[in-house]
Amino acid sequence: MSFGMAFAGGGTRGAAHVGVLMALEENGLRPDAVSGASAGGIVAGLYAAGFTAKELHEVVEELSKKGMLLVDPAYGDILLALGQFLSRRPLSLSGFLKGNRLERYLDTLTEGKKLCQLSMRTVIPAVDLISGLVISYTNSLFGVRPMRGVTWENEATLSEAMRASAAVPAVFRPKAIGKRRLVDGGVVDILPVDLLVAAGEENVLAVDISGSYQCPAHIDILEVASHSLGILQDNLRECKTRGERLLLKPALPEDAGLLTFSQMEACVQAGYEATSRMIPTIRALFSLQAGGGEREIKMAR
Repeated sequence: MSFGMAFAGGGTRGAAHVGVLMALEENGLRPDAVSGASAGGIVAGLYAAGFTAKELHEVVEELSKKGMLLVDPAYGDILLALGQFLSRRPLSLSGFLKGNRLERYLDTLTEGKKLCQLSMRTVIPAVDLISGLVISYTNSLFGVRPMRGVTWENEATLSEAMRASAAVPAVFRPKAIGKRRLVDGGVVDILPVDLLVAAGEENVLAVDISGSYQCPAHIDILEVASHSLGILQDNLRECKTRGERLLLKPALPEDAGLLTFSQMEACVQAGYEATSRMIPTIRALFSLQAGGGEREIKMAR
């Protein structure tokens, strides 16, 4: 049984992907390839680096208590931008959060691994603001299919690719890699099924974590930026042909947002429950041989 998984982005809602993997591993099911954008890219990257679902859950448990320690506001840039705004000069602020702590944390977890050191097919997209191209980071360029508007790249550390893919515009500074200035891969496609297919994995189980979302009573600028992007991504997703064999959409807490670390455990549980209910379907679907009359099933909750 061979299949790949595509994980959607969604801030701390991405913890649901861990629950999905937990349910799969409990039933002896393990993907052979992974892709993900933004938070989904982080889960995909850690899984490809060798983390089991149980170990990923331990990471979630840590982040649910201490995740805010990874938030590093760019205070100097913010104050400078205020002065620039008041004096009507061009603004230099590119993001409210630096993203440095997140990248260091990911680099520690992955022990500085480079993409080329991963044995599992891995695809983590980001978007280059300079060229407008999707930079699809992968562990190997062998067998990847050319796509319009996509550049395949394997020269980066895994933590750099994950940090770039998670750089929500206006929230995080773009990630600089060489001459590129990279932002959230979800700007173009929040659920990169097509990229995983282009990398050679035709049997894809996709996990969408968009769902319903209730704005908090005291909405802040980070949630405004994140939720606005989420609305755009939802509309873009309706226009794209992805090609997954099965789509899971866990029912997540409505108040789970970009940085709601306290909701991560609830998201894990939602992903676990949604996947557990679908295990018979997953077994039946992905036991079929490629080209042998596969069927497409979409499950919303």
